[in-house]
Amino acid sequence: MDIQKMLKEAQELQKSLMQAQAELGKVDVKGISGGGLVEILMTAHGEVKDLKIKKEAVDPNDIETLEDLILSAFRDAATKALSISQEKLGKLTGGKGLPPF
Repeated sequence: MDIQKMLKEAQELQKSLMQAQAELGKVDVKGISGGGLVEILMTAHGEVKDLKIKKEAVDPNDIETLEDLILSAFRDAATKALSISQEKLGKLTGGKGLPPF
């Protein structure tokens, strides 16, 4: 085994992973629920950038439904972010399943 070669490969992999992570921070995903009543925009890192709630989703007598719609939109965006992260990082790590955020 050539230790120098292994170290160089490890450094190259680390550099590639850092670059991929930086790129993921620039990728936006949108989570939608209630047929578009609630939308959440977030990065593939999980940073929420925007939340839109249509007025039809707001019923003062039914806050629980609005809460469910927001959670559902967030989960939709998070699932998309996870998928993008796993695809991008999986290519570099051989599918080792590194966390996206």
